[in-house]
Amino acid sequence: MARIFVAFLRLGATSFGGGTAGWLYREMVLKRRWIDDRSFLAMLGLGQAMPGSNGIKLTVLIGQNLHGAAGAAVALIGLLMAPFAIVLAVGAAYASVGQHGLVHAMLDGVAAAVIGLTFATGLRSIAQGTPGPAAIVIAAATVLGVGVLRWPMLPVVAALAPLSIALALLKARRR
Repeated sequence: MARIFVAFLRLGATSFGGGTAGWLYREMVLKRRWIDDRSFLAMLGLGQAMPGSNGIKLTVLIGQNLHGAAGAAVALIGLLMAPFAIVLAVGAAYASVGQHGLVHAMLDGVAAAVIGLTFATGLRSIAQGTPGPAAIVIAAATVLGVGVLRWPMLPVVAALAPLSIALALLKARRR
């Protein structure tokens, strides 16, 4: 059990930014040989049929395969422990310096950079002909509501997400 915990703790601490399924394959199938290709692919297929993060579902399924329900719990705790500790540390750091004006100015600069990158990505996809006019209207409404009018993000997303999904379904049915 300790080996399962340490293996998944290491994965959780080093696999940032998605692609956890690939890291799991490399670690569990290729490196440690705890499961074979066939079992991994079966677990991946089962996991993709269920909602949620593939990395989390694979972790639970691999842990269960290795040591039953206890293995699933240990693997999941191991995978999530390092990111949880990092989030707590960042939250504690922000709590201690978050009231300073300099921090708010820096975060405003980061937010501006993120908005610029988002626009650049959107313009690139428009140039490639990817989004339709409905997607552009939804994006503009989101920027207007959150960025310009300073409405809370949750209600804006709660209102626009169902509309966006409905428009995407209509577009898919027309094809």
